[in-house]
Amino acid sequence: MIESRSNRMRVASVLLAVLLCSGVVFATEAQTESIPWEQASPISWSLFQGPPPSDAAHRTEAAAIHMTLRWRVSYAISSSGGNWSGRVNEVTVTNTMEPGQSWVLSSKADAYILAHEQTHFDLNEVYRRKIECVLQAITCSGSSQQGVLDSLNAQIRDQAGALLTKVSEMQALYDSETSHSKNQAMQAHWDHQVQLWLENPTAAP
Repeated sequence: MIESRSNRMRVASVLLAVLLCSGVVFATEAQTESIPWEQASPISWSLFQGPPPSDAAHRTEAAAIHMTLRWRVSYAISSSGGNWSGRVNEVTVTNTMEPGQSWVLSSKADAYILAHEQTHFDLNEVYRRKIECVLQAITCSGSSQQGVLDSLNAQIRDQAGALLTKVSEMQALYDSETSHSKNQAMQAHWDHQVQLWLENPTAAP
């Protein structure tokens, strides 16, 4: 299972160089030390440090992983012959697990359930990579500096926002189709599909 929360965005601009920062999706304000996604370091039950909800024993899911996607984008605007152009200069996107908000019922903390939670984290990584690819490609041009600035901000906001909505939908679909790991055939299907998307993130929906 994955737990989620609404998106936030703030924009700061300085003359021709603009920095857009967004802390988004699957996060709470108060956070313990975040654990970055790493291919060589799969998650372990020791990272699920949050208390289970009071009704956890009656829920379909045995565990829940809390994750955060954050990005930082810098872009530059220049002028030539009265025309203005802008482009994304650098993109940094991070995908982390939040141990303090992740929980598991100790009586159900087996390797199979842990693998289900790992695929949640892997699916988030797919969209981390896809957001990075999409934002890196953003460019625009116009007749004024402010117009180009507004266009860059709008494109980043719209394209990143659409992908954040999509990853939320895909995480929910993953839980639904696998019945929170209980459907083993669908679990195997998702495990395989997510690995393919990790290799080619732009192929993800």
